[in-house]
Amino acid sequence: MLFGTVVDTLDPLKLGRVKVNVYGIHDNIATKDLGWSQVMMPANTPAIRGIGHSVNLLAGTLVSVTSLDPKLQEFLVTGTLPTKTDATTDDTDIDGEVVTISTPDNNTRVRGEANPHANEPTGTYEPGSCFAPIYPNNNVMETESGHVKEYDDTPGAERIMERHKSGTQYEIEPNGSKTQRVVSDNYQLVCGHDTVEVHGNVRIIVSGHCDLAVAKDLNAKVGGNMTSTVTGNMTADITGTTSLTGIGDISITQNGVDAANITIKSTYIRDDEVYMGNIKLDGEVNITGNLVVDKTTKTSEDLILDTHQHAGDGGDNSGPNTGGPANP
Repeated sequence: MLFGTVVDTLDPLKLGRVKVNVYGIHDNIATKDLGWSQVMMPANTPAIRGIGHSVNLLAGTLVSVTSLDPKLQEFLVTGTLPTKTDATTDDTDIDGEVVTISTPDNNTRVRGEANPHANEPTGTYEPGSCFAPIYPNNNVMETESGHVKEYDDTPGAERIMERHKSGTQYEIEPNGSKTQRVVSDNYQLVCGHDTVEVHGNVRIIVSGHCDLAVAKDLNAKVGGNMTSTVTGNMTADITGTTSLTGIGDISITQNGVDAANITIKSTYIRDDEVYMGNIKLDGEVNITGNLVVDKTTKTSEDLILDTHQHAGDGGDNSGPNTGGPANP
């Protein structure tokens, strides 16, 4: 078995081949003169018709190779070796002496070191990550740009995490809880039916606007109390019939400082003309303040004003005791 370093991955035929500088054989050969080597894939993935895993070797990767011909012109890449390579070294000045410190190629998440995303901003109510891997239990796959998948089998800290380089991610905790973070916009399309069943509480917090559009019926059933607090204006445009039924008392209070009027209007439009409608009160009406009537008051029965009784006929409400219209 031979070893070498990948020096080129831009296969012109896009077959996943790479150029390898094999130690002891290609020491004095330029990269452009090296042949393209095939990469052996594991037996648990197909390698036909685009199905299976892609070849994602990077330049600088330490690989094992085997020769396919006696003249050592063609090679087959049989595996990679995560170790300490020159591509991951840092030169550090210690007491005036430059010392090269090699960093392991194995992912920092596998090594169980500090969470690389611990200092990132989180949501107000977002729980913290349960990142606590112990080497070598965390199975990690990270791409060149920074996309990551983790399947952590650390006892007591079993976890699944999938993350986009931007920070959008989801994480499943050991107890099955799931935290999802989207750092930009989110869009979800369901072409069929959708059901969300929550056995606990639900909290929805919207910092901007919220639009809800329902093409057909909307039914809301509340088993307990319902409270709605609106700090601005509230408008309800209803083109059909409006019904409000209350088993207990119904109270409408206007306690504004600048405007303390409650206006109830009944109008309808026919042939582009606006007509006045009727407002009916079915039951006793008690008025604790003054009553001002701008138009005529009509009654179909006797109208009693203090100690005076006026016979009403539903017409002009003239009473025998006054000889004129009865205006409460």
